Amino acid sequence: MKMSKSSFLIRQSLLNRPCRRHIAGSSSSRTSTSPQRQNLVAPVFMPAMATAKSFSEIPGPMALPMLRHSAHILPRIGSFHHAVGLGVLESLRDKYGDLVRLTKASRSRPTLYVFDPEIMREVYESRSTEPPRFDRSPLCQHRKNVGSNCPIHSDDTKAIWTGIRMLLQEGALLKNYEAAFDDIAADVTRRLGELRQEGASLNVELESEIYRWAIETIGMMIFGIRLGCLDGSAHAPNPENKNPEPGKGTCSLYNKSHEELTAAERLVRCSRDITRGSFLTRSEDTLKTESSTFNNALKTFDRHFSLTEHFLLKALYELNSDKLKPEQVLLDKLRPLERRILPVAADILLAGVDPLAHSALSMFYHLSLHAAQQQRAHDEVIWAEASKDAGAQHPELSYVAACTREAMRLHPITGGVVRRSKESLIVAGYEIPEGVDIVLAHSVTSKAEKQWGRANAFIPERWCSEGWQPLRASRAHPLASMPFGETCPATGVAGKMLTSLTARILEKYRLEWHGPLPKMTTDGVNKIQPPYYFVLQNAA
Repeated sequence: MKMSKSSFLIRQSLLNRPCRRHIAGSSSSRTSTSPQRQNLVAPVFMPAMATAKSFSEIPGPMALPMLRHSAHILPRIGSFHHAVGLGVLESLRDKYGDLVRLTKASRSRPTLYVFDPEIMREVYESRSTEPPRFDRSPLCQHRKNVGSNCPIHSDDTKAIWTGIRMLLQEGALLKNYEAAFDDIAADVTRRLGELRQEGASLNVELESEIYRWAIETIGMMIFGIRLGCLDGSAHAPNPENKNPEPGKGTCSLYNKSHEELTAAERLVRCSRDITRGSFLTRSEDTLKTESSTFNNALKTFDRHFSLTEHFLLKALYELNSDKLKPEQVLLDKLRPLERRILPVAADILLAGVDPLAHSALSMFYHLSLHAAQQQRAHDEVIWAEASKDAGAQHPELSYVAACTREAMRLHPITGGVVRRSKESLIVAGYEIPEGVDIVLAHSVTSKAEKQWGRANAFIPERWCSEGWQPLRASRAHPLASMPFGETCPATGVAGKMLTSLTARILEKYRLEWHGPLPKMTTDGVNKIQPPYYFVLQNAA
């Protein structure tokens, strides 16, 4: 297909290189969290439609008349009522295999779950699927109201996101952010220290502080400036928020009116409101446009959009009036997009904050349970700081980065990637009709024993270059662990953000978990459900 002139110009301006057609199969070597980068399996020649098996032959639970797919997990009548969260996907895989079909007798859009990374590759390379569109959701309605093309799936929009994804995977560009990310991590570490109460436990403000860090970090990546989310002191412990019990104590941002908050604090509060109602970005049939919930969602999205515009204008002013700073490199490359920068920046903040914040919390949790690995990471940070003070070049924190990767493998923030077939295609020898939602369940393959070995164990060494050959991550399929999906722009930069945060925390403190096992929930993203029983002891 001939590329439109506007798409060509966007790619040229973003990448400053000859425009090349994006091939899904080649992208896996760039986006996979596995160190395996080459020698992908050769493309499979799909059988002709005439010889393919029918979609109805794919195994799966029986259709439930007049009920949704979720009825399979309802008490008593559901086949998988004993499973929760990602356990439902694992139960489907264990019972039916690598391909599972879910249907509803009165619904025209069935769902196909894929649990094998090689079959996932077939879907990615088919070019016959696209992300689902939720045209009647509050988010899409808001985007239409403000006259934006995002997140409408036009050729121009796809070119923009492809360009951004490729930019954020370039090591040279990411190095420009190291000092800025480190400064932000140091600020949130200071604030977390201020949150400690008796016994060095953290109060209910922990999640709010992590959201502040996530927004400040993503804001630095997009705008190249500090937003101010971490300015001042943290909310000091008091009798009301002393104990981390469910429903006891509230985030301090909700104890003030909007007029009393700074622009950065309003952005944090607005982002938390959106993530708490994350279904509002996708729901089509559950909300009516005249309902108060729908219209309140529109107001929240509008407030988020206006705050994003506020910081974008501030960033552009500094970009035009000062010498280019290293952290301004991405915004400088986005300048040719002109008015399109705003919806792109708003979408990055909307999509990135919740996954990044809860990836950090799950990383804290895994480190708190593994004292030996945490000690080794601490020693690496201290050694790196000593080397820097001695005048040596700041060494890479390879083990800290390995801890981050392993935490994201064990607790991927997304259950999988959803692709909707826009035409008939062949997957694993089956004919998949148009309009099927295909769920590529990376969260299941990231803990598959045949891919990883000791798959449920926290072993950062599998990501290191030395030793542990039987458990090396390079032995797994390149698509086996994709915490943010195959095409997410955050794949390249999220690890840098989390590594900077981990290094600063472990430099001063030791993470512990003093409480029962946390409950896991899936609400937009996979997350640890509060209360959080973290204890922040001083490092020895």
